Amino acid sequence: MAIKLDFENSYEIGAYAKLTNSYCIIPQDAPLKFYKNLKSELNPTVTLIRGSVSGSRCLGRMLIGNNKGIILPYQTTVDELMNFRKLIPEQIVISRCNEKFSALGNCIAVNDYSAIVHPEIDNETEELLQDVLGVEVFRMTLATENLLGSYCIFNNKGGIIHPNISSEEQDELSCLLNIPLLTGTVNRGSKLVGSGIITNDTISFCGFRTTLPELFVIDLGLKTGPT
Repeated sequence: MAIKLDFENSYEIGAYAKLTNSYCIIPQDAPLKFYKNLKSELNPTVTLIRGSVSGSRCLGRMLIGNNKGIILPYQTTVDELMNFRKLIPEQIVISRCNEKFSALGNCIAVNDYSAIVHPEIDNETEELLQDVLGVEVFRMTLATENLLGSYCIFNNKGGIIHPNISSEEQDELSCLLNIPLLTGTVNRGSKLVGSGIITNDTISFCGFRTTLPELFVIDLGLKTGPT
């Protein structure tokens, strides 16, 4: 079952952390309890990294990444960039981008094969997604929502999207991503599933207010629960 966490007094753990099959990035000053909970549950092959972007703790909102690379917003300082390059596994490519939407994690959702993005991102950002993350890029909205990284989350096996999407849109997106998708919520009814959940292909974490029915859907959708 997905593991419930909080970050200090916030249940939007996806706003603060980014998890992939290779690494997990958390704020430089993340609480020790948060660090230890992740460390005890993650596979030892997942590198746990502390960092910051333009001094912000909201790393899940600011950066995007997968098993191949990480893209940071243009505000990332040289020192912050060098810290990531020093700590990230050697095979991971790191790049900065000049996208006008600086909160990349809010506007883009990605796994190792596909990215769905805000319809108005720059063409240069789309090319960077293809080159650095090695993904196919789809511009779209989810119902009326442009902040795709906030309203959906998926790994390489499945995903969760906010419940206001139509069944036709859900099926279309599932076909594009080539993974099954379920609609769901987190943290007792929040549609911001991308802000309330972090996941890779083997484990998921969610905000502490998440209910048992929500946990069931999260496990089923992301396929990280017991088999």
